[in-house]
Amino acid sequence: MRRIYQLEIEGRTALGFDTGLNARSFANARAARHLTEPGLAVSPDGGVEPWQACGVIERETMIVWGQAFAGERLDALVGDSARRDEALAALRRWIAARLAPSARDAALAPSAALVAPGGAVLFCPESLVRRCVEAEGAHAWITSGERYIHPGRSGPAATAFTAAALLYHILAEAAPFTATNLETLRQDMREGNFPPLRFAAPGVDAASAALVEQCLCGSIDGEAALGQLHAILANERAEPVTAASLFRPLTEEERLHLAGEKAQYLKRKNAAVHTRRFVIRNSAIILGLAAAAACVLLAAFSVAHSRASLPTTLGMNPVEVIETYYGAFGDLDHQLMEACVMRGAGKSDINMTANYFVINRVRQAYEAGAPPLLIPAPQWQESGGGPVAGQVFGVTGLALQPLPSGAPAGSPNAGEAPGALHYRAAYTLWIPGQENPEAAGLERLPQGYRHTDTLTLERKKGNWRISKIERSVENGR
Repeated sequence: MRRIYQLEIEGRTALGFDTGLNARSFANARAARHLTEPGLAVSPDGGVEPWQACGVIERETMIVWGQAFAGERLDALVGDSARRDEALAALRRWIAARLAPSARDAALAPSAALVAPGGAVLFCPESLVRRCVEAEGAHAWITSGERYIHPGRSGPAATAFTAAALLYHILAEAAPFTATNLETLRQDMREGNFPPLRFAAPGVDAASAALVEQCLCGSIDGEAALGQLHAILANERAEPVTAASLFRPLTEEERLHLAGEKAQYLKRKNAAVHTRRFVIRNSAIILGLAAAAACVLLAAFSVAHSRASLPTTLGMNPVEVIETYYGAFGDLDHQLMEACVMRGAGKSDINMTANYFVINRVRQAYEAGAPPLLIPAPQWQESGGGPVAGQVFGVTGLALQPLPSGAPAGSPNAGEAPGALHYRAAYTLWIPGQENPEAAGLERLPQGYRHTDTLTLERKKGNWRISKIERSVENGR
């Protein structure tokens, strides 16, 4: 049911807007404010006059009425495929009317434009028209208004978009944007998600199709686009342009080629749209997964970098590996000791060195500027080897002796790799001792223990490592 029509009021013709509301609902909706909203009438020669509602009458429903205007809604003409030539003429008049400077801010919705047979156009108050159209059905305003209005454009660019969408509808007999969900409809408009006119209207004039698509995508200046659209609809002799004149006949081969091209285009376009919108809808989840993946990669890189920076026995011969292992005691370098062994060899040595390392670091942290708690045994011995105000730790007097190939004397050979080497290491291990009574507790004398270790060395990835340590200990300094 059309709710904008002419009616008789007190013996004269008026233009009525049926709001679909009864008296109580009309009052509750404060619909009387529509009486103050102006419209605009544009004559064929470009003259502009204001239009104003005059009053309200009740005829089952409340009808806002004003000065008569004998015109038809533009959306009704555009949507009638049997009247395409009339729709083209009405669209040309609508564009010409909007080019008038004072009409550029008039309502854009085609349902708010009445086009008279003589060429005059009335731009009705949009909110009043919307009230009437919404009474026609749930999606009536979307299909007659929102479907042709871009949500992010204004001025000539917005007008060019609406004009192009209407011309597309006339030529293709379907609107370029057809979603009935308002959010989806606006998203389609912003993303330019519509079938190209050459596919929707096979055989349409190529220049016209290109201009329509440029207007819909916003890739052309709005002012220039309106002039070009008007020129398409008004030929040089000012004769009415027919829909047939904007098409050329296609051969069967051309139709088949166009159909195949359309199928391929829609397949790619739909895949791109679905992918993009999936990403938009799930952006938070995707960002979370990306962040988690980045953290995992960062952690893996950090671990790999840390492992790469750990000491190794690369390039060392067996004697150098042994000397490095025992030399690391006094330096508290438990990581270097770990690099020199394999299969858990020297575990107790490494744990002891690590414990002294932690104690030394904690003391230095709490006592800023304090000297190291532990003094390397070789350094202490070089300074005279007497009582010191600190603690001594490390190995001195290391003497190495190679042993015959095969298992060391008295030890099993099970599981030993071919090419393993054996050494005997004799040395003194110094550990912190008791306080010196004669020094009033300020100096300490370390305790030395004589060790004899039998070592087995094997290659691991080409590097020599200590795989086994058998030890005997003697007390005494």
